[in-house]
Amino acid sequence: MKVKCISNKSDSLSTKAGYPINYQCESLIIGATFNVYSIGHWDNYMYYLLKVDHPDPDLNLDPVWFPYEWFEVIDQKIPNSWYFNFIGEPNSEQISTILGYKEIAFNFDHHVGLMEREKYHLDLFYKMKAEIDN
Repeated sequence: MKVKCISNKSDSLSTKAGYPINYQCESLIIGATFNVYSIGHWDNYMYYLLKVDHPDPDLNLDPVWFPYEWFEVIDQKIPNSWYFNFIGEPNSEQISTILGYKEIAFNFDHHVGLMEREKYHLDLFYKMKAEIDN
């Protein structure tokens, strides 16, 4: 699945996205395209897990969950290797559904490890990213 960035400002998001007023994600370039590595829902709001490669190394990001409203889907095909998991009733503290590669769909510790930038989990993400990108 591929998406194209159409905005990087919080004024284009619903309040459910949880971003502060006047926020701008400088790492996202309008018009840039990204492979989606997972889709998750928190509190009935959807996010895409993306890897942003920015020309300015200071704005490069390891995988980050971005609000879906900043993107338009340009390729709807999802990888055959993806899995779906219903984790629980939606609330703002915890992911409720996830669709993505096996480790992120079924191993909540992997999801947390990515967010905490733990080497083991980043290495696993980059391994899965290479498989999805090819």
